[in-house]
Amino acid sequence: MPGAEDKADPNAPTAHEGPHGTPQPSKHPGGRPGGPLALIGMTLSDRYKIERLLGEGGMGAVYQAEHTHMRKRMAIKVLHPEMSRLSEVVARFEREAMAAAHIDHPNVATATDFGKLDDGSFFLALEFIEGQSLRDVVAEGALPLGRALHVTRQIASALSRAHALGIVHRDLKPENVMLVERDGDPDFVKVLDFGIAKVPVGELAQSSTDPGAPVLTQAGMVYGTPEYMAPEQALGQPVDKTADLYALGIMAYEMLTGRRPFEEASKVKLLGMHVTAPVPPMATTAPLANVPPEVEQIVLRLLAKEATERTQDAKDLIDELQAVAPVLLAQGRLEASQVARLAPASSAAPNPPSPSLTPVPSAARLATPLSTQMQTKGGDDKGRTNGKIVAIGVVGAIVLLFVVVSSVAISLGKDRTGLKPPPSATGARSSPTATVSVPSTATSAAALTPEERVAEAQKLIDRGDYASAIDKLKSLDAEIEGRADVHEGLVKAYVATHRPADAMREVGLLLAAKPQAADDLKIRIAVRDTAIGQDKPAADVAFKLLEDNMGTTGLDDLFDIAYGVSGAQYPDAAKRAQKELTRPELRAKMTPALAVTVDVVQAGTSCNLRKHLERAATEGDGRTLAQLKSIKVGPKPTGFRRDPYACVRGDDLPKAVKALEARVGDKR
Repeated sequence: MPGAEDKADPNAPTAHEGPHGTPQPSKHPGGRPGGPLALIGMTLSDRYKIERLLGEGGMGAVYQAEHTHMRKRMAIKVLHPEMSRLSEVVARFEREAMAAAHIDHPNVATATDFGKLDDGSFFLALEFIEGQSLRDVVAEGALPLGRALHVTRQIASALSRAHALGIVHRDLKPENVMLVERDGDPDFVKVLDFGIAKVPVGELAQSSTDPGAPVLTQAGMVYGTPEYMAPEQALGQPVDKTADLYALGIMAYEMLTGRRPFEEASKVKLLGMHVTAPVPPMATTAPLANVPPEVEQIVLRLLAKEATERTQDAKDLIDELQAVAPVLLAQGRLEASQVARLAPASSAAPNPPSPSLTPVPSAARLATPLSTQMQTKGGDDKGRTNGKIVAIGVVGAIVLLFVVVSSVAISLGKDRTGLKPPPSATGARSSPTATVSVPSTATSAAALTPEERVAEAQKLIDRGDYASAIDKLKSLDAEIEGRADVHEGLVKAYVATHRPADAMREVGLLLAAKPQAADDLKIRIAVRDTAIGQDKPAADVAFKLLEDNMGTTGLDDLFDIAYGVSGAQYPDAAKRAQKELTRPELRAKMTPALAVTVDVVQAGTSCNLRKHLERAATEGDGRTLAQLKSIKVGPKPTGFRRDPYACVRGDDLPKAVKALEARVGDKR
């Protein structure tokens, strides 16, 4: 597929074609005479001979050209003349040129020239890419595990270089990724289209002091593609490099399952799902995908709702892929050649690095959501793989283990080329580190007070070494009962290690010690995701917490499961929540706004609804308003058929909607 840059905008019209695929002149008002075909045969800027039109969109056209001096094939983007009069469009075009020119990475389509034509149009000379878009590849179904990880790693490598320059792509999607043949690799990645990238212009080119430069991004404006948009991007908030990593997480999920985690025809609802809806387990989205839990956890860390809890750096993602590859080799899920592809370019070799350890990420991350429910069988923490710590027994068959001395832990120094032994076995850490935990001996345990051991456990949690933290805290038993900070840490650790029942037990203890924790977003997500998850005993506990222990916040979340975004993809959980909301004892604990909203929802369009309208107008909230506005009164039936809308055909419903809009409209 030559000139893949024309794929950058999936909504843009393609080149008009006549008989035998001959491109036809553009209909753009104000365009050059003859349309985009007029440039064919011309030589731009004395060096780019235009050979053929590859594609056309609303803003410009893409051509195949030959550099007349170097005899090299190029792709030339040309803005339509009428677009060249719009300063913001030109500024974005220039920004694409600046970003692509400075990144200089083998996995990024480079820009080599930027200029202006005699008619005022701007052009951009780009590396010519001939291959297949990732969108076309994924359209054929899920990719094999090794292929998906190979593509993901290369995209991460491109992002790592861009982010190091302060460049955030902001519109990463399969349409902007090409797979080309390069040195025997049929899946060599080229990332395209930095047209809406966030670029530190003042650092890359001394133009930021220009007082006339247009402001390209305004607060509250949303740029990007909704299907791949990070929650903060969907809300119009400032974004950083973690927004690109979220988009890569969506793409990785799609490559592994053949489908995106969130699908919705309404773009507004789709953006809402990115902000609030839990990520469906891959086994639910694609039962035959058979994605390893270790890989799914890497993807889930990319898809954390809170940017601070997401994978923080593309290099961290590359490290995780490198470290998990030998584990997958041991499990028979990858071949040795595929493992070598995931190793850094400077250290790729037929013999992969030791898989005995996986790297601990640079910052603590909440494994959101919990609803994947990939709980490891058995109750022993020491034999558990959680995506950060790989149990020695799993890979013992292919690893030469170091002699373990009677110390609390052995820390291995790590650089970007692989894992290597520490300079000493003192337990001193370097950063970042990979850790194997060894049960504390009686001597080392006795040497620390409970306070010191809790502090050590918190540090392990902050580092992401959840299994070691659980071991340390469990050894304290009754000494930690009632400590809110400990229970909060254990919730996080159990969520990250897929132990929903244990996590819910700790939530109960946390709420007993600190009732206001019911309003903590992380706790709410943990309980919500468990309630809609696959582990029925844990879901039972989660529902009980929502109903009995989390006050009005819990009931609000229960309503969201029953009728909102959270339950939309989980009908069984939604039905259960709907039934629970009818219980009189729960109704007595609801806020007036929630109570009237439940009444409106359950009344439907029957005559029961009319008796709630006055109360809805005075006590309802945004949820009530949304329910009332969703009621569409159908045409009146003829003959003797019953009219289901008989009681809402008057002006009572419009009056209630208007009154409620006036009262809560500014809060929605």
